[in-house]
Amino acid sequence: MNPSIGITSQIIHQAKWYKHIGKLGFDTIEINRQNSKLHFNLFFLEKVKRYMEGVDLSIHSGTKGIFQPNESFTKANLAILTAELDICRYLGAGQFVFHLNDGFCSAYNKKRLKEVITYSLDSGVQMLFESNSVLVAEHAYDILDSFPELGYVLDLGHLNNGHGQGKLGCSMESFISRIRDRVVYVHASNNCGKRDEHNGLEEGTLDWRHILDLLDLERVLKIIIEVRHAPMVTRTTMDLMHYLEGDLSRQRRRALG
Repeated sequence: MNPSIGITSQIIHQAKWYKHIGKLGFDTIEINRQNSKLHFNLFFLEKVKRYMEGVDLSIHSGTKGIFQPNESFTKANLAILTAELDICRYLGAGQFVFHLNDGFCSAYNKKRLKEVITYSLDSGVQMLFESNSVLVAEHAYDILDSFPELGYVLDLGHLNNGHGQGKLGCSMESFISRIRDRVVYVHASNNCGKRDEHNGLEEGTLDWRHILDLLDLERVLKIIIEVRHAPMVTRTTMDLMHYLEGDLSRQRRRALG
């Protein structure tokens, strides 16, 4: 079975984004709280919920750099993660995407993160870790090895930035082979390998088809298009549909021997 192709709410720039995103024609939507208003308010969430009826929904955390030198900031970020999981449960979102700080996570901070992950399991929400905009392989390995409960979000643009800036630490193929069994979600965009441009898949230096070829797409639930504007959405959607149709044909040929 192929992944669902979806869209992020960050493509909509109006304050009442939830009234407009349905016009893009997708049944799979990721609400990005860094860009789209999603208040901790039940009256507001009820309005959003009505517009999201029938949608396969996921939520991207609004936190950035959870663990801070100021302890009160860290506690606030951890509380936000927990509240965002409550929003997931209220809206019926099956997946929750989050980032961590750059670098390695300390044992103490891993213990605190574990409490949030346990809460997500109790809530029936799948928590998914996404590396930051310049992907460093060892940092991703460390989190995934420490938390076998987590799925991984492979952001194609972040992967290309890590490779292009020489910070990935290995070949892209080696990285994929190491994390392949954990990838359940993909963010689709392209760039020049230097910064997170959020271009369409054909507008960058990453051979995205080669990367998708390396994945086990039967494990991948969703491919979320993360581009800057609507024309890029149309072209990238067509590119992904054509690719996935070809992949399904390859699967059938393998099954027939």
